[in-house]
Amino acid sequence: MENCIYRYLIVYDNEKNLIYGECIKWLIGDFDFDNEFETTPKNIGQDLKFKFISSKELMHSLDQDKNVLIIGEISLKYSIHEEDFIVQRYEQSFNPLIDRCSKVQIFAKDEDLAFETRLWIRDKKKSFDNLKELTELDLVLHNELLNTFIFYEPTRIIVNSKFLDKKTGPQAPEPKKLQITFQDEFQQFHNSRYLLNAFKDGRILEFKEGAISEIVQMDLDESPDELEIQIFDHEKLIYDQRYFYLRKINIGATVIHGSVQLEDGSTVEKYSTQQFSVGE
Repeated sequence: MENCIYRYLIVYDNEKNLIYGECIKWLIGDFDFDNEFETTPKNIGQDLKFKFISSKELMHSLDQDKNVLIIGEISLKYSIHEEDFIVQRYEQSFNPLIDRCSKVQIFAKDEDLAFETRLWIRDKKKSFDNLKELTELDLVLHNELLNTFIFYEPTRIIVNSKFLDKKTGPQAPEPKKLQITFQDEFQQFHNSRYLLNAFKDGRILEFKEGAISEIVQMDLDESPDELEIQIFDHEKLIYDQRYFYLRKINIGATVIHGSVQLEDGSTVEKYSTQQFSVGE
């Protein structure tokens, strides 16, 4: 039996209709909390409320004959049930609510928002603003999540990449020797294989593939600015990430040194500006 915790966020109305729900199945490691709780429902106004639940047991069930998802007294009548996979790539406009590649099940009431629903969203904006402030969930911006329940099963693989050589000064060459390691947190993916691309200005510098048990080393002709990693378990995609390497961050700062009083009685602040870089 898996040692896991199910973490829920539930948004619903006074009629016990589910407005939005999510559940993350989180495997418990040595440093994870596994405490169970159910918070008191928080009223966000206009007949809407939300609560969090943490449980070692699944709290939701399906009445497949009636297409109803049930969480205690709260329910969602769904017409859509789909499985999908969430990737973590910089070009994705929206990765909902989790920072891991994840298998998801989606239950949705409707495929498209009806005109009446859009009016309802506008009328409830104050409540949704309260929800965003308390949970960081923005159902006005991401209204496609309304009338949905999403079940997440994240891939518990940690990918670490680092340069083995260092840039020794502003005029020194950029680092080119890259090392990538894979940490299979719960030893679930013994036979998984990786595909790896290192990029420079959109060009592929080098492609590698192999088992995630390997320590990958790349001695490149140029310093990469992007890395793309995909992992497959028995030919099924379980990890897909692409990200930039930041070379340098330019920071401009204004430092206030107090104020002085002019002859006319007014005061002005004394300040200086500074420019510096991080990463060179």
